[in-house]
Amino acid sequence: MHRPETKLEYIFTFSSFYKAMYARDKLMERGIGSEVRRVPTQLLRSCGQALYITGHDLQKVIAALTECQIDMKGIFHVEYMEGKPEYRRIQ
Repeated sequence: MHRPETKLEYIFTFSSFYKAMYARDKLMERGIGSEVRRVPTQLLRSCGQALYITGHDLQKVIAALTECQIDMKGIFHVEYMEGKPEYRRIQ
């Protein structure tokens, strides 16, 4: 039986909107697509914006942000259970 491929989805949270935008720009320079969107209410602790990344190698993204000296508040893996997103903190 063929299982449909699911893309990995991650949410990166930051201490400010400006850090999220800076991170997006630095990743874009490296050919890594991302999107700045609102943080899900279940994860909201500080800044209301987060970086959403789908389908990229997590270690490559972390390495790029670390190289640019961009501190992250948290990294979450998004999994869908019965169509609803569930968030698991990775870092």
